[in-house]
Amino acid sequence: MQPTILFQNEAGTVYLIDLPTSIQNGQDTVYTLKSSEPLEFPYLSTEPKGAKRHAALAALSLKERSYHASVQERISLALAEIRSHLQATGQGGIWCYPPHALITNAAPELSNSNYSPGPPVILSTTELRTHFSSLRDLAGNVVCNLRSAAAIVTVTSHGEFVIPPRSTFILASLEQGLPAFVLAREGFFRECPGFELILMDPPWSNRSVRHSGAYRTQENQVQDPFDEALRIFMRVCAPQGWLAVWITNKSSIRAMVLQTLETMDLHLQEEWIWIKTTIHGEPVTQLDGVWRRPYEILLLFQKGVSPKRMKRRIIAGVPDVHSRKPCLKMLLQELLPPDYRALELFARSLTAGWWSWGDEVLRFQHESQWADSIIELRSDNPL
Repeated sequence: MQPTILFQNEAGTVYLIDLPTSIQNGQDTVYTLKSSEPLEFPYLSTEPKGAKRHAALAALSLKERSYHASVQERISLALAEIRSHLQATGQGGIWCYPPHALITNAAPELSNSNYSPGPPVILSTTELRTHFSSLRDLAGNVVCNLRSAAAIVTVTSHGEFVIPPRSTFILASLEQGLPAFVLAREGFFRECPGFELILMDPPWSNRSVRHSGAYRTQENQVQDPFDEALRIFMRVCAPQGWLAVWITNKSSIRAMVLQTLETMDLHLQEEWIWIKTTIHGEPVTQLDGVWRRPYEILLLFQKGVSPKRMKRRIIAGVPDVHSRKPCLKMLLQELLPPDYRALELFARSLTAGWWSWGDEVLRFQHESQWADSIIELRSDNPL
């Protein structure tokens, strides 16, 4: 198994990772994840120039401009540090592993149906595969793989899905999956303590409709996903637990998250910045762009613990298939006790040992996303 981290400085503030490998290792699987062709050159710029750029910058607050300037300075220094290390060690100028297999089919759309919560669905502990006639048998329920190896879920007309070892998932929106989650926590998992880590990637683009007083999910129900996620966090968070939130680069989103979580006794401990690069280490878009920035931000809060000083980490990596974020399990678990429990909300894939919850939670688990999955998964050999 290849290491996820290609470079890490001594201070633990700068990293170079391989994104597909991070997901594969995070799932603790022998299967190889398919990926897109690594980006060789930056995207063509659509940034404004001259007077238009000055006008766009002037529209930003001084605080926002100052913040992004500091982020971009740290990114530039981090990229230079990585580049220097690669040159000094003779590792060449390529910032990722060669792809093992290129993805040819998009992840399938898994439509949700109306369903009623039932008891947890436990996958077979003696057979590699568990068969279901419909996604309706899974959707809206807590599904558990108790094996110490990967399991395979076979769904008629949908194909096969790789389920990592010791993983649990809920294929549903937060609102639709809540009854089953509560039922499982109060019944089958009654002795289960709270989660030391809750990771979330809310659909921020939809928050603009707050001006109209409502957020409408695809199920056509009025709901705010971030607020719903916070209610779940407060319900199941362990004492001094961590909350990790992916945010957009909009200053209004950042300010809202900081203000909201401060009232909940959640304190910002770390800020992780994922800078997307080409295979040669160039930002995929103009680093100081106004319309589009080549980085995403993960804020890490801890309940009831005031930070001595916020730590900022720069994580460089070549991006992969659209909407795939790196799996940062290997870094997150450094902050947590050895026997920690983790829950990911709005998840699009699964992680070994974690709970994952979202209406796209099986999106990247489908056999079409894994190399030679048909041959390997149908061998019926123990994993």
